[in-house]
Amino acid sequence: MRAAAATSLLVVLSVVHLHLGCCGYRDERRIDGKDDVENDTAAAKGARKQPHIIFILIDDQGFNDIGYHNPSIKTPTLDKLAAEGVKLENYYVQPICTPSRSQLLTGRYQIHTGLQHSIIRPSQPSCLPPHLDTLPQRLRQAGYATHMVGKWHLGFYTKACLPTRKGFDSFFGSLTGSVDYYSYGSCDGPGLCGYDLHDNESVAWGHEGKYSTTLFTQRARKILQSHDPTRQPIFLLLSLQAVHTPLQPPKSYIYPYRGMADVARRKFAAMVSTVDEAVRNVTYALRKSGLYRDSVIVYSTDNGAQPFTGGSNWPLRGRKGTYWEGGIRGVAFVHSPLLRRRRRVSNALVHITDWFPTLLGLAGGNVSQSQGLDGFDVWGAISEGKVSPRQEILHNIDPLHKAPTPARGGDVPRGAKGFKKPKKKKQKKKKKLLKQRPKQKSAFKSSKSRATKLYSKLKGRPDRSIARSSKSRRTTYPEHNLSWPERKLQSRVKAKRSPQPADGSNELLELPMWDTSVQAAIRVGDWKLLTGDPGHGEWVPPQVLPTLAGRWWNLERALPSLRSQNGSEGVKNIWLFNISADPYERCDLSRQRPEVVRHLLARLAHYNRTAVPVHFPPDDPRAHPDRHGGAWVPWIDQIQERDLDQDQDRAKTYQQKVQQKNKKCRLCKLKAFFHKLNTRIMSSRI
Repeated sequence: MRAAAATSLLVVLSVVHLHLGCCGYRDERRIDGKDDVENDTAAAKGARKQPHIIFILIDDQGFNDIGYHNPSIKTPTLDKLAAEGVKLENYYVQPICTPSRSQLLTGRYQIHTGLQHSIIRPSQPSCLPPHLDTLPQRLRQAGYATHMVGKWHLGFYTKACLPTRKGFDSFFGSLTGSVDYYSYGSCDGPGLCGYDLHDNESVAWGHEGKYSTTLFTQRARKILQSHDPTRQPIFLLLSLQAVHTPLQPPKSYIYPYRGMADVARRKFAAMVSTVDEAVRNVTYALRKSGLYRDSVIVYSTDNGAQPFTGGSNWPLRGRKGTYWEGGIRGVAFVHSPLLRRRRRVSNALVHITDWFPTLLGLAGGNVSQSQGLDGFDVWGAISEGKVSPRQEILHNIDPLHKAPTPARGGDVPRGAKGFKKPKKKKQKKKKKLLKQRPKQKSAFKSSKSRATKLYSKLKGRPDRSIARSSKSRRTTYPEHNLSWPERKLQSRVKAKRSPQPADGSNELLELPMWDTSVQAAIRVGDWKLLTGDPGHGEWVPPQVLPTLAGRWWNLERALPSLRSQNGSEGVKNIWLFNISADPYERCDLSRQRPEVVRHLLARLAHYNRTAVPVHFPPDDPRAHPDRHGGAWVPWIDQIQERDLDQDQDRAKTYQQKVQQKNKKCRLCKLKAFFHKLNTRIMSSRI
């Protein structure tokens, strides 16, 4: 009885347990399914969540012109944002304004936009190619509100070149490259000046006397505060004119730098402080408007600083306008709550063309729709510390800029220390040598087998240095442990194994794969190659003296390194540096590593095959502001409409004259008819 009751109880409990288990399984499955749906929905919303992008572009700020590189520059806001974000310490831009801005907006190298040479002057009929899509255009397609405040400097000769025609919903700023900070006057030469401040596509008169950095910051804050984040994300390009010349900081910002002896450096540092305050106000506007949590702030300079006007790239070599590290290695950082790994320094290789695919990818746009991009999506390297997909950078190839011809007085310019007037006897000897040179065999005219043999000889021992001629006093030896007689003997053996031409040049570097007189620069991995004339390559220490040019200026001059390889008169046109081991470019390895030089020259030749022709038209006198009410405005459209009206009037008057002539002379048609008929009859008889 008890056994039967126990058995029945167990059966009931088991049935209840199975029932509860099944119900629990079903409920758990339903709940998990609901959670999965909710998680998927949240993930989808998170994937569709588009960040607000604030890109702050500074003009002419050098590597040594920010607080976390130089404590004498007071930039507390920039230092804090960079410390809480990711500092980009291997970041590269272009050496001048227009190329950097064109690569930022198009994501393409200069050789693919036709802007390889110089900047766009105010009177030049040139701008971004119309067939290339821009970053604001693609972001607008992704649902963004796009605004630009500040300096454009990408051409404006037609209305199609204006920022509002290149993807920006609104524009407030200047169109030329340099304007007065208070009067907004811009000059393109003596007597060629005009007013340059625009609101969308019209001239913004009446803002004289307001400091441009403050005025641009106020407009940027107004845009952010009036934006509705629930409606659409925003892309704001704040392209400040500072710290470009003219040096016009407010007096209140100069006082903290009163201890600087150099007046230009003092004013420049004060202008950097105005930029710091502007970034603080923009960041405050982001927080106040509720945009900060979902925002990405990118801070970047457009090129290196100009030491003559107070800037500093120390300890990097070179300056603005050159392809040394001081001209192209820029200050940049990213600050965002969306960064996965913050408060760190990134040494990932990043180029200014990378912002196009990176920001478009963050916005959820389809990068593959933009054909021919040279940039890479580097958000993984910035946010998570991954390896950068970029392994090389083509800095530029400028076929219109070739190395200067050798000067008779050597490489030292007139007026510099060490310059000596050439003697007449040396001139006569040089003329004789020039007459005899065409008879000598050049490396460019050498046969293919000769070049192949020379390369095969050097390929087997790439790490050994090439011995110089016996006339040269300096010789590099990789075997430092040998005694001086052993080194001398070994150098003679090397000279026999790898004979040099009579002029002391390296035949391997003069193979016909590349014209080394063309200005070009490329970075592949750790190696950087320069050809042609890269610009003045000096290391300029921080300017602490009251005068710009003095004895200190010649302390770090690099002019002797610009001479030819054998020390004779001439211009050196090939440099090779290992940037990771030698970031200050003090050790040229072009003679020690000829195989690396050859590889990088081949890369230059590869890129040059895809280059488009340089577009650098002459100045158009019709752009003179006096013809347009005293302001810089698009001039081609107005003239074309005027010419079109004149042509139409001329056509009407011509038709009227023809009709009147036909009415007066009706017999002309009959005379012409009989003349043709008579001609046919005579020809048929013949």
